[in-house]
Amino acid sequence: MSRAYSITFLFVIFFIISTSHVFADSSSMPWKVTIKTNPGVNSTSYWPPEIQAMQNDTVQWINNDTTTHTVTSGVPDKPAYYGKIFDSDTINPGETYSLKIPTGHEWSAYYYFDKIHPWMTGKIDVGVAYLGTSPDFNIETDKEVYSDGDTVRISGIVTNTDQITPVTIQIFDSQRNLVFLNQTNILQDHSFLYEFKATNSIFKTDGNYKIKSYYGFPSTITDVNIFFNQTQPSASNTYYIPQYIKNNAKWWAGGEITDNEFINGIQFLIKNGYMLIHTSNIPKISSQIIPVWIKNNAGNWTAGKVSDDEFASSISYLINHSIIQV
Repeated sequence: MSRAYSITFLFVIFFIISTSHVFADSSSMPWKVTIKTNPGVNSTSYWPPEIQAMQNDTVQWINNDTTTHTVTSGVPDKPAYYGKIFDSDTINPGETYSLKIPTGHEWSAYYYFDKIHPWMTGKIDVGVAYLGTSPDFNIETDKEVYSDGDTVRISGIVTNTDQITPVTIQIFDSQRNLVFLNQTNILQDHSFLYEFKATNSIFKTDGNYKIKSYYGFPSTITDVNIFFNQTQPSASNTYYIPQYIKNNAKWWAGGEITDNEFINGIQFLIKNGYMLIHTSNIPKISSQIIPVWIKNNAGNWTAGKVSDDEFASSISYLINHSIIQV
């Protein structure tokens, strides 16, 4: 079978569009910052050390340590500015301190530290929170509902390339407690992909979770909502990928066939009914560049490092993202 001919028989994938869910996000509930000793490290810190909030939002610090601390605006090497905006005084073990972010200020961030333990520092980023897409970057997840053992895939594209910094990813539960924190780097084409397993050590209860991400300086905040359901498996794609198609994915990942050839093969399958998608409109191919992480997934799939399900999600990205517009 020639390469040009086999490209047209890339995939047979059946997609099931999951039921959309409504996610609550109570702005009256405070964002939680815990004062605690880090596991395995003999050092106490604010956790998370950086948090995002808007004007009129409340941030609450909880002293889970065994000694007294403070939450004082400023930085340790500028004593003239200590406590000019806020100062908790002493927070004893088990006590809390709450701060409502003031309005009318053009501050993009509030820095703070502990006057008793000045090596402890923190930051509150203040700005508009964008759902899904901001002027600087966008994020999305491959699904809205996850269950234990699922792979959570967070992807996006950075449009503001004046400064290249890692994308920080935080996940909060419905009570605004941080349950997960990590960073991912921007790839050469300014896209990013971060994957992790959904486990009950992260998602301890069923319910709504908010994925918050921030990028650049001053930080731009973007978030997306998901739902974790431990007791009922989440909806997944039903698909069939002939094994010989791995040759095409290998050629594409290796640069032996172009992005346009790869996309044209998918377009041929859609138009001729080889690929069935449960939508009312026929997708149209966009001229946008395919994110490099999808090509990386294709190469890893041919090498057996990525499952059929994970590779199918990459193709789902092409169908549901702006690369192929429905």
